[in-house]
Amino acid sequence: MRSAILVLAAASVLAACSAPAPSTQDIRTAAVGPLVRTADGALRGTSDGDVLRFRGVPYAQPPTGNLRWAPPAAVRPWAGERAADRSGPQCPQGTGTDEDCLHLDVTVPAARYDPARPRPVMVWLHGGGFSGGTGTDVDPRRLAARGDVVVVTVDFRIGVLGNLAVPGMTDGGTFGLQDQQAALAWVQRSAAAFGGDPGNVTLFGQSGGAVAVCGQLTSPAARGLFAKAILQSGSCDTTLAANAAGPGTPAFGSFWRPLATAERSGLQVAAALGCHDQAAVLTCLRGLPVDRLLTQTGAVTAAAFGGRTLPGDPRTAPPARPGRPVLSGTTSDEQRLVSGTYRLLGKPITEAQYPELLKAGFGADADAVAREYPVGGSAEAAWAAVYTDSGFVCPQVRTDDRLAAHGPVTGYEFADRTAPPLIPATPGFEPGASHAADLFYLFDIKDRPLHLDGSVYGLTAAQQALAAVVVDAWGAFAHTGTPGAWPAWHGPGSAVHRFTADAAHPATTVVADAHHCAFWQRITR
Repeated sequence: MRSAILVLAAASVLAACSAPAPSTQDIRTAAVGPLVRTADGALRGTSDGDVLRFRGVPYAQPPTGNLRWAPPAAVRPWAGERAADRSGPQCPQGTGTDEDCLHLDVTVPAARYDPARPRPVMVWLHGGGFSGGTGTDVDPRRLAARGDVVVVTVDFRIGVLGNLAVPGMTDGGTFGLQDQQAALAWVQRSAAAFGGDPGNVTLFGQSGGAVAVCGQLTSPAARGLFAKAILQSGSCDTTLAANAAGPGTPAFGSFWRPLATAERSGLQVAAALGCHDQAAVLTCLRGLPVDRLLTQTGAVTAAAFGGRTLPGDPRTAPPARPGRPVLSGTTSDEQRLVSGTYRLLGKPITEAQYPELLKAGFGADADAVAREYPVGGSAEAAWAAVYTDSGFVCPQVRTDDRLAAHGPVTGYEFADRTAPPLIPATPGFEPGASHAADLFYLFDIKDRPLHLDGSVYGLTAAQQALAAVVVDAWGAFAHTGTPGAWPAWHGPGSAVHRFTADAAHPATTVVADAHHCAFWQRITR
């Protein structure tokens, strides 16, 4: 599922502090927990083996009262030490209703560093389709320690609180993106205190987080606030046809919509919540309890363009700052996550359903899609291939082509089909390298994945070897702007690096060919 920053030199950050920022070595040896002094105040974190952790750090004021649906306001500095030993609450979703959620966590390698060579900073935007998720879904210990980088995971407004637009709002429909930019601004002010380099920030995310990263690439408000970007299973062009989220689900054409469209939709949402007077609609909405607002989250899952944060449609707008290196890729079997979920629920996609699902998703092109993707031995696998290619891989190819006209792009495909799935795999179903499976190779994932008996998976020795390769590639990209000796993207015929279960023998593939992108280009014109 967003970003922007003013570049400040490390010397300026240190000058703004009441005392010099201690080095990472000073922090590591602190007897009562590591201490850093940021421009906002002192933070007392925790030592945790090979990393130091600073959790629940505010980067903006709570977006409550008149700050609900307003640009993020600068955090108020504090006196004394602030405990940074626990993460803040997730932004409102489901049953969570705490709006004081604009916090971030910082994970720092405990190893000594050279003050003359500060570490790169990687800022993570979580997935969840602009309507769910939280930064604490992942633990970046391995990436920080092995990659020798400072990792910042961010929570930001989502759903109805992040994407609603009605007339009278300041830059409506982009509050989640604005929060991400405020977090990046915090990184610029504070990175040096953690041994990080504010001039070498990589913005990265997965799924909705990757879509947001792509949007931030086009935002003038984000110009100069991050140096590099990584898009994992999400791009400016990611799109979901009808049934892509499972049988019977509606089409979700794009994560972007014009501001005028968003405002019209926002007024409908307001009316559904009982706020009918357009002249007072924002005041009325701000007076409602969060749990009532959350009933409308499903109607507000796209960000608006046409304002300050996103002047243009990210699907066509050029990068706001050309030349930033981009690493971009998908998993090979993205939508097996969905077909596996339906099987787990006792509703497997059947051969009898397949033609009707394609007709609902692709209309007059359904027969052509069926010929291109015959059922073969598994309707579940065929269905997943259709929606993997049409919704993820080929849209990612289109984004990569456009970005490559303005700066270096490197592609990859994560194709370890032995990877643990995000949900339990049922007997007889092969989950493959499904959506989010790559996250287990970069991060530890709390409570996931699980066996059907409730036990937690661990990575096998072969998977651990591949995880080290993935972490090294992401770390190298953060340090140098290139993940290694991989092919450069030069168009739809480009070969990309392919991660497979055999970590010792890297491979390449032409994803546009493997995923029928020429076919999708013909039928989606």
